[in-house]
Amino acid sequence: MSQPDITESDATAIGSRLAGARVAAAQPARSGGNNRVFRLEMAEGPPLALKHYPSDGRDRLGQEYDALSFLSRHGIMSTPRPVGKDADAFCALYQWFDGEAAGLHPRGDDADQLADFLIELQRLRDADGAQNLRNASASIFSPEQAIAQYEQRLDGLRRPADDHPDLRAFLERSLIPGTDATIRKLRRRYAELGHDPAADLAPAHRALSPSDFGLHNALRAEDGCLRFIDFEYFGWDDPVKLVSDAAIHPGSDLPEASANRLIERLSRTFEASDDAFAIRRDALYPLFGAIWCLIVLNAYLPESRSRRAMAAQGSDVTIRLVGQLDKARRLHQTICQASRRRDPDLTPR
Repeated sequence: MSQPDITESDATAIGSRLAGARVAAAQPARSGGNNRVFRLEMAEGPPLALKHYPSDGRDRLGQEYDALSFLSRHGIMSTPRPVGKDADAFCALYQWFDGEAAGLHPRGDDADQLADFLIELQRLRDADGAQNLRNASASIFSPEQAIAQYEQRLDGLRRPADDHPDLRAFLERSLIPGTDATIRKLRRRYAELGHDPAADLAPAHRALSPSDFGLHNALRAEDGCLRFIDFEYFGWDDPVKLVSDAAIHPGSDLPEASANRLIERLSRTFEASDDAFAIRRDALYPLFGAIWCLIVLNAYLPESRSRRAMAAQGSDVTIRLVGQLDKARRLHQTICQASRRRDPDLTPR
């Protein structure tokens, strides 16, 4: 169950206690379905960010605070430095980053900045404390785990699809047939190579991943450099999932050429230490793409946070659902085209 929201007065008191210094004013800043952020004007010194985390069964505060503490300790400057936390109040205090939401005005070098950051993370795989980090949220370490996640998400949409013929048509005529073919090819290829698709990826081949990563979680500073926020899902994951998620994430909406450059740069990094990376990438990329199509369609779920938010804002939910379905269609088409270029037999023509 979510905790009650906190007021500006609460934020001022909690921030002062965690900072060990007086907060002059607290102003609501970024707000989302998972958390609320206040910009704290300090009586002395630069502003700070107070983040309030609802209690929803996941230790979002602990996962993010541990991740950002690890990154700060090892010299990463493009993520917020932690200042203090109060688990009982579901709050943590961080360095404040000024900047414009990067997705508002994308730039040509964004894909390279995203790749630079992810590559920098991998240099910390063996750093002190790395092995104590948690697994990423919804982490996947085998093809069968990916298949299970796809099937679970698909099952969740079957009942809403009964009430939405267009959604049902997309699932039954496009997404399911295409993904079924991908899964058959994946299992066949693993069998040919003598690999077990249910076997977990060796820890030596895993990657450090923000999991939910893209321009939607980035701020652009005045010098054009990106700074990254929101690490509630950070941890160990399959690098193929990291590459796929970074390239596909609708929050970035990268142009095809930029997405391909991101994939190529990250792939070179992981191929250097994992001979099987390219094989797994080509087999799993369309499956992770199908999972993203289902994530985009989460708005159809009656219990979805985005749907509740739309209703609370008085939005026309039907129009929004149509928009999400169109986005899923376009994403599926893009994934199929990209997969065919890598392997003409991987997806149906």
